[in-house]
Amino acid sequence: MRPNRSLPGYQLLLRLWEMGCRRALARFRRQLAHGPEVNAATLRRILKRNAASEFGRRHDFAGLARALDVDAAYAGALPVATYDDFREPFERIANGANDVLFPGRPRMFVSTSGTTGDPKLFPVTLRQQNAALLFIALLTPAARAACTPGLGFRQPTATLMVASRPGHQTAAGIPVGNPSGAGIRRILKLAPPFWVFPALVLTVQDYPTALYLHALFALRAPDLGCIEAIYCSHIVSWMGMIERRGADLVRDMASGGLASDLVLTAPERATLTGLLPPAPERARFVAQELARDSAGRMTRLWPQLRVLSSVVSGAFAVSVPRLRALAGPGPALYTTCFGATEGMVGINLWGDAPERYVLALGAVYFEFLPLSELDAVSPRAVALDALVVGQAYEVVITNQAGLYRYRLGDVVRIVDFAGRTPVFEFDHRRGNVVDLVGEKTTEQHFRNAFNQLAREQLGSEAGLTDFTVWPEIGTLPYRYVAYAELSPMATVADAKLLAERLDVLLATENPSYATLGRANGRLDPVELRLVCPGTFELLTALQREQAAGINANQVKVPKLLRNPEQRALLQRGMLAGTALD
Repeated sequence: MRPNRSLPGYQLLLRLWEMGCRRALARFRRQLAHGPEVNAATLRRILKRNAASEFGRRHDFAGLARALDVDAAYAGALPVATYDDFREPFERIANGANDVLFPGRPRMFVSTSGTTGDPKLFPVTLRQQNAALLFIALLTPAARAACTPGLGFRQPTATLMVASRPGHQTAAGIPVGNPSGAGIRRILKLAPPFWVFPALVLTVQDYPTALYLHALFALRAPDLGCIEAIYCSHIVSWMGMIERRGADLVRDMASGGLASDLVLTAPERATLTGLLPPAPERARFVAQELARDSAGRMTRLWPQLRVLSSVVSGAFAVSVPRLRALAGPGPALYTTCFGATEGMVGINLWGDAPERYVLALGAVYFEFLPLSELDAVSPRAVALDALVVGQAYEVVITNQAGLYRYRLGDVVRIVDFAGRTPVFEFDHRRGNVVDLVGEKTTEQHFRNAFNQLAREQLGSEAGLTDFTVWPEIGTLPYRYVAYAELSPMATVADAKLLAERLDVLLATENPSYATLGRANGRLDPVELRLVCPGTFELLTALQREQAAGINANQVKVPKLLRNPEQRALLQRGMLAGTALD
């Protein structure tokens, strides 16, 4: 079913990997005592490597790298920047220009979308990939093993990812794809001894099929010790898929076959079928467990499961209670790295503090904007040694792929220092972003979708009084519940048809909502609940009561609803017959 771990070659590979992990973590821990110096050295390396680029020559990177106080010299030479400051050079690079922000051309671009028609392209260089892989492939496993009682380096692992291929190319032929998928492809030949599935599963391009295969191989492995995913919501939705498709999975385990609806090529199906001998006894056990209550199901299915490894902070924290209920009391919950497309930010070193990260020294160069500077015309960032415990800051990074003094948008709160390196917790993301399954749905996505819905179905945008959104995680799959109040100017509308059209428009505004959520079953369709006239006035009044210390004129209807009392008010105001569940 999976590589024979007793073979000498695999044993040697496991030993070498374990030794590399331990050494990397020991070195990283030693660096924590010298955080500001390590951070400055990272900046000097970036400046020296990129000094010959157009941007480096224009800003005298070579001279800055020689400065006695490189932090101050760098801050004085360049302003704090946003994506708009890099849009033009990124477009030039995508169109074939070399040596613009760094030597040569990038290995790939990654694409993110704000609103439709406004994509963001970020270049990815080999150095940036390697910096991330150091944390993902070496430091994270070592820290996870150190934090989790009973967990070593050789436990069978289920990794809920897919090595997706680049979706398209820029005008100059540079691939545009997914950074995590590209990283997985770089380790496909090395990692099979650690997985409960063959490497072929990661290269299956139909995502629902890949998740089904992950489940099939994991369920056949009673000795599974670790389940890892990028976000904890992925594990929760995966368990929901196992419940929904339990009969198919049990049948395939018992027979050694593969469900007919799986999207596989003939060679893929033949290869995988050859790795799946019938397991009728295990199939009967799994069927019995799936028939029981879901609480503690993961511990019952996998008695040796020691850890669930994924990001649990920020927007993903909403999935933690559901995940803990599914897991039962056995497995530890280990949060991994705190990162973004633009660079790695932190790594967790504390098993009992899953939302706490130490700064990812060496991955990028770090600066921080105090809250008082966030809206300044020329914001002034501070260095590591100026950070204050208890204060919140927006992260500013200089990465290995052409971003200089870039505002990341993540606001973190300093909670401690490890040696002389800050330890932080995620506080919030500037702007409203909902990220139930990694799809990054924003307030603007919902606003655009609702405006278009009103234009199409309600006569005009004036037909909509207001709306707000509640991320519903009490059921599987997750979904968005949108509350809307129609104005007297609205034309007659059917709530069910409105909801169906809103779901389509939301997928248009945010393609990731469709690809990461709806297409693979991680998200149910958005549900629309219409409320009585005047309900949003009551909501605003309640918001004023709860916003102590804030000017009443600044209170507005929250577009991302998290307050249970406010949601209860909306539930009471619902029009009869508009809930779709």
